[in-house]
Amino acid sequence: MIPEDFIRYVFEERVEGIKKLADGKFGPEALIGFTRHNAAIITCGKAGANGSIKGVGFIHREEFLPETVEKLRREMQRPYVPKRALEFLLNEIYVREKIDFTKFVSLELAKKHTWENITSGNREATILFFTPPSTSYEVRCEVEVHEDDEVWEYTNAVHDTFHRPKKPRDWNRTPAYLFKIKEIYDNGESAMGVKIYP
Repeated sequence: MIPEDFIRYVFEERVEGIKKLADGKFGPEALIGFTRHNAAIITCGKAGANGSIKGVGFIHREEFLPETVEKLRREMQRPYVPKRALEFLLNEIYVREKIDFTKFVSLELAKKHTWENITSGNREATILFFTPPSTSYEVRCEVEVHEDDEVWEYTNAVHDTFHRPKKPRDWNRTPAYLFKIKEIYDNGESAMGVKIYP
């Protein structure tokens, strides 16, 4: 099982930050907390060794995905009200019982080095989390590219529910990555690279 300390760090504490944001209590400490979302994606391949900061998050388990995607479609049709959008995310997306803690998702917005490395054959990546002063996790993954399916729609819709663009984005330009967790290492100063999963 994915260690509870890791889930607490990367999911529960992120949800707490989003609740503060929804309540208008978003201070400097909450901003630092967003490092749980903006991780470094490390790849190696045709474009060489590369690190890129990308937003990452968990995805719902397969049995919940069709219903969740339908709810996201309906939410995307409503006028954008930031507080209501945050409440939707808290009530419908960040629901612990529905989360698959063995998989992360992210969007490819640039299609540069990360994209070239992953699509040229090396489907391995490391997600590196770091929150000052000393919390760090190294998550080694197998990567899938998703386009025009439920994983792709879920990832784009969750992104746009929070970061609603003024004009609709062309989602066909932003494929999704599905990161299947293989190993997790605690790289914090007290553990210094101890393997904690599996």
